[in-house]
Amino acid sequence: MSKFFDFIINLCKWPVAIALVVYLPAFIESYQYFNFHNVKFYAMTGGALFYLLTIFVAGYDTCASMQIISHELTHTVFAYLTFHNAGRIRVNPDGSGGSMVLKGSGNWIITLAPYFFPLFAAIYMLILPGISIMASEHWMVYSVLGYFVAYYWATVISQVHLEQTDIIKEGYAFSGIIIVCLNVLVTGILFAFTNKSWSGVGQYLRIIQKLTVQNIERVTDLITSYLQ
Repeated sequence: MSKFFDFIINLCKWPVAIALVVYLPAFIESYQYFNFHNVKFYAMTGGALFYLLTIFVAGYDTCASMQIISHELTHTVFAYLTFHNAGRIRVNPDGSGGSMVLKGSGNWIITLAPYFFPLFAAIYMLILPGISIMASEHWMVYSVLGYFVAYYWATVISQVHLEQTDIIKEGYAFSGIIIVCLNVLVTGILFAFTNKSWSGVGQYLRIIQKLTVQNIERVTDLITSYLQ
């Protein structure tokens, strides 16, 4: 089963990258539809700033070790989602990195997932609607989400570099497209969720689709008018 999924996923590697490039302008344009001036966004920002404070208090080395664990856990989750057997996670004693034992050849989603998927934020988002019902202070709930978002972004920023073996494995061009485009999309999803929970995410994705169609129509009209 894992070999079949690896074949299909790797076969779609560049078609996915090309599609993301087509959608990227819409990902960026969609940010104008967000209302950033509300309590939820302020709370989210506060949670993100609190994470930055923990880096100074706990020390960079401690936070870096936790980021490596998060990185390897994300590899592991996507390995299981694509029907692979994943073994133990190991963090290098010097804090220079880590590894996850994977049975099988793997695929580009497993390799690059830590660079575009905020694992802890995603788990929190899945349980957040239930927490919101029970919580009397919603802003506190969204400040925790902001903490996880900052944790994710700090992890990505610290681990994306030219010597990163995952990026080298999939190639600089492909990895760059996937990391940039999907992070713009994922950040938009996080903003949409902060605005209106999962219904906001649905609205956001529909806006992206609408904007992409409009952009394609504009490009088509320009090409048509140029050729006439």
